[in-house]
Amino acid sequence: MERMAAQSPVLGDFGFVALVLVMAVGLALLAAAAFARAPARTVRAPPAWAQFRFGYAVYALVFLAFDMEMIFMYPWAVVFADIGVSAFLDMLVFIVLLSAGVAYAWGMGGLRWE
Repeated sequence: MERMAAQSPVLGDFGFVALVLVMAVGLALLAAAAFARAPARTVRAPPAWAQFRFGYAVYALVFLAFDMEMIFMYPWAVVFADIGVSAFLDMLVFIVLLSAGVAYAWGMGGLRWE
């Protein structure tokens, strides 16, 4: 078998210099093209997007809160019989805290549809 000859350090350096030069020329061309363009117009949202209110986001957050509750309740329900009363008290505290948050939002008018 024939051994491969070691590459010349000159060729390796030439390749690196060529790569740097190509990148510099490319960046210079991109910069020149960016400055040569006409300024862009402002793009307005179509009228269909303007109809939606922020109230939908509040209900989406409430949905996510109850969805997270269900994500925590399913594993709890699986191990409830093994753990016993301690698991019941832990989930009771969790539900009371979540209900207190919903009651606070309701009292402050965060769930009112206007």
